Amino acid sequence: MNRRRFITWIATAVTSMMLVIGWQFVNFSPAKSATTLNVYAAISLTNALNDIKTQYQNANPGVTINYTFGASGTLLTQIQGGAPADIFISAATDQIDVLQNSNPSKIVAGSRKNIVKNRLVLIKPTTPPLSAGTTGLTSINGLTNANVTGIAIGDYTGTPPVVPAGNYAKQVLTTRGIFTTVSPKLSLAPNVRAVLTAVENKTITVNGVTKAIDAGFVYKTDAAISNKVKVVETAGATESDPIVYPLGILTRTTVLSTAQSFSTYLSGTTAQNIFKNTYGFLPP
Repeated sequence: MNRRRFITWIATAVTSMMLVIGWQFVNFSPAKSATTLNVYAAISLTNALNDIKTQYQNANPGVTINYTFGASGTLLTQIQGGAPADIFISAATDQIDVLQNSNPSKIVAGSRKNIVKNRLVLIKPTTPPLSAGTTGLTSINGLTNANVTGIAIGDYTGTPPVVPAGNYAKQVLTTRGIFTTVSPKLSLAPNVRAVLTAVENKTITVNGVTKAIDAGFVYKTDAAISNKVKVVETAGATESDPIVYPLGILTRTTVLSTAQSFSTYLSGTTAQNIFKNTYGFLPP
């Protein structure tokens, strides 16, 4: 009888030990890796997208969003060169068109959509000392004044243009019939935020040469984040191509469902409120 009890005790102990060991494996097995989403986006979206990233990741703790910001044309070149983008958000249609119209298309069918719109503005610095060109400037047409000697503008060269904001500005100047007159005064910047910085600092360095800046063209949303500049004039909506921000999901993505989820989120109430109410973007 004692022998039977001993055998039963041993069996119970072994069973309990196996359960404990199994439970340890359940509790301490490695957690599932987070999904990383690589978003290449126009630099003018930086502040808004960073706020949206916080909200999205709080709602989706298994997702990590990595942004690469820059001029839309520069980002296009990087993507064409094999950069690991899952989503591309441009500040113009031209760059997305290149990817969508390639053969085969590099944009997932049905994924393209406009996220927001914007307006182009001429800005000038507000911190002293101010040049005569700056103090006397009251309109875009005033850029033809001889006192205005330096105008910062995004690099509008290339096909498609490197900096959409620069191309929009060139279109506005052309529409007004003053592009030829002011073109000798233009200094090309690598992106629209570089234009903002140039106007804030009243100088820009191009190819090692530093030039004085009296004014520059940026988006309305860029001007709104700086307390060192003021808007001189807002360009008319019909003076350039519509300023839209198209999004496309790249066919190379390996996280398609996550890319679709984030794309949907950008069109939703939370993200659109950040775009419009916090940073002044226009609805798509």
